Amino acid sequence: MDEGTSRLRNAIVIVIDRLGSGFLGPYGNTWIDTPAMNQLASESVLFEHAIADSNDLSLLYRSYWSGVHAICHAARPECSLAKLIERSGLRATLLSDDELLFRHSLAEQFGEHILVAPSTPVRSAASIDETQFAQLTLAAIEWLTDAKEPGLFWVHARGMNGPWDAPAELAERFRDEDDPEAYSDIVPPQFKLEQDHDPDDVLRIMHAYASQVLVIDACLESLLDAIEQHELGDETLVIVTSPRGYPLAEHGQIGAGGPDLFGETLNVPLLIRRPDRQAACMRLDSLAQPTDLYATLAKWFEVNADARSATGHDLLELSENEDAWRREAAFSVGENELAVRTPAWSLHVDEGQTKSLYAKPDDRWEANEVADRCGEVPDELAALIDEFVKLVNQDSLVNPEPLSRKLVEGIE
Repeated sequence: MDEGTSRLRNAIVIVIDRLGSGFLGPYGNTWIDTPAMNQLASESVLFEHAIADSNDLSLLYRSYWSGVHAICHAARPECSLAKLIERSGLRATLLSDDELLFRHSLAEQFGEHILVAPSTPVRSAASIDETQFAQLTLAAIEWLTDAKEPGLFWVHARGMNGPWDAPAELAERFRDEDDPEAYSDIVPPQFKLEQDHDPDDVLRIMHAYASQVLVIDACLESLLDAIEQHELGDETLVIVTSPRGYPLAEHGQIGAGGPDLFGETLNVPLLIRRPDRQAACMRLDSLAQPTDLYATLAKWFEVNADARSATGHDLLELSENEDAWRREAAFSVGENELAVRTPAWSLHVDEGQTKSLYAKPDDRWEANEVADRCGEVPDELAALIDEFVKLVNQDSLVNPEPLSRKLVEGIE
């Protein structure tokens, strides 16, 4: 790599676990004020349909860091994006408050590791500055203050998977006079709802979740300001995303647990801000997956990505030419469940081979199951999953056949 070029390549990736896109202003939310996210969206290309390829964080990070789709179970040696960047003469730094992430087999290939000691609070923070997310943000800003050389700075926050320690007063902003008090436990809620559950039980949790979103947005504003003011700010690619969302009763589940390869978990936020602000305010409806971040960053840093990353594509290329490539299907895997998303459909297959079908893009959060009204579509999509599993586990490039018109455009 040309040394002059390497000095201009700098990227910061901010990953916030369990941050659902449906709770952010840029994705259509109107009852939670997220000014930092709104501002970022005005400067970025926003992907409407970024689809996680798993609900398992370890598999998701294998996709981010090695370009290998989560559905791949074939044993392969893996060389991470971090190692490729380090070999090119640049630095790769991982900062997180998730101790488990540092145990990932690919995490050790970062040249620098910074663990922000995860807190175990027993009550809500008195102010936003005292929250766990604020502590992580402060550590990231302090690192930026001393950083002088370009490279990859990867920030992972436990987010909603960490303590729900937002100041209690924030949740009060969302309560009407007759609403119940917000969920106040620090531990993220996780349970299956009874069929005859009280809707107020869900409302309490949604208000608490919304208050966590306010904390994240306020802290993100400070971090983005620090990036912009940094001496390398004008040369820095910024990516903000989440690996998975947080179920909030959409399919009878609060938090993780049970089948959850549905829109509330899989349809995640993804915003990419180029240093030159090219493609600012652009919204793309192309299907994006975690392996695309690997391909995008490999291209950005001009390192030779592994050929096995063929399931990933350069997202920045789409911001320059929307017809550069188009993914017709996005696949996801969980424990005893599989899912596929096309422009027209989302299919969920559980361990009993029960097929749940939803029409896209109108049914964003998959409230209306339509499998019994769509003829052979569920079976054709299930066959598509089987074919992708075979392809991605072969030791060759993944080149799926074009889909039929009804799988891409739907049926009348």
